[in-house]
Amino acid sequence: MKSRSMAANGTIFLLAAFCVLSLVGIGCRPNFPQCRSDDDCKAEEGNSTLLVCVNGQCQECGKDADCPKDRAHCKDSRCVECVQDSDCPEDKPFCKEGKCGFECEVDADCDAAGKVGMVCEKHKCKWQCETDADCPAGNECKEHRCVPKCQCQSDQDCPEGKSCVDCACVGCRLETIHFDFNKYAIRGEDQSLLEKNAKCLVGRPDTKVTIEGNCDDRGTEEYNVALGDKRARAAKKALEAQGVKAGRIKTISYGESRPACTEQTEDCWAKNRRADFVEQ
Repeated sequence: MKSRSMAANGTIFLLAAFCVLSLVGIGCRPNFPQCRSDDDCKAEEGNSTLLVCVNGQCQECGKDADCPKDRAHCKDSRCVECVQDSDCPEDKPFCKEGKCGFECEVDADCDAAGKVGMVCEKHKCKWQCETDADCPAGNECKEHRCVPKCQCQSDQDCPEGKSCVDCACVGCRLETIHFDFNKYAIRGEDQSLLEKNAKCLVGRPDTKVTIEGNCDDRGTEEYNVALGDKRARAAKKALEAQGVKAGRIKTISYGESRPACTEQTEDCWAKNRRADFVEQ
């Protein structure tokens, strides 16, 4: 009995010794992805991957030499094509998120790269222009953009019948006139605007116009519709007196339904008491 007991104890001792030796490196591997050496990683992966042991963890790489030729750089334990622009070839010279590529494909790529306002040209972000010479004929460079050359600074720079709008001479504009509270008579300060509108229409005999009468929101809706009509008709009569044929002019009243301003102040009400001239 005693010999059997001693044999059993010996077996237990040997097993314990074997496990201790295993723990210090003879046989048992740590649980993946933990590792003691590259061999632990390769054994776990069946020798079919590039995993290496880096700081006790199986990783794709620990240095550039661990990586394949097509991803020859190790960054954050991953093999990437590039780390900086100098790692990339001339045909794809920019490094983005570990891959070599173009700086841009469309203009929006330049904005995303912090180069707001630049355009994408031949896969590079560039200003559209630096000088007027960079722009097509008839254009000039302003704020790195090619824009039409400024034809005028004021209406006086334009031929008769045209006005200066955004540096270009265009067909004359019809101006809005305003009225006093509860009135439809043409104010003295608006006479010059009516004369300008009449001159514009006389110079463009094929243009027809609708005069829209408007009011502020004080008074009943019916009253304001009637007042708006009187304002539109008064403006029409003034145009006719300046030589615009009656058949070219229509009138309509919107009463208080189309305010230019919605605040309950005198300045706002004054903006709503108006007649608009809309080309047809």
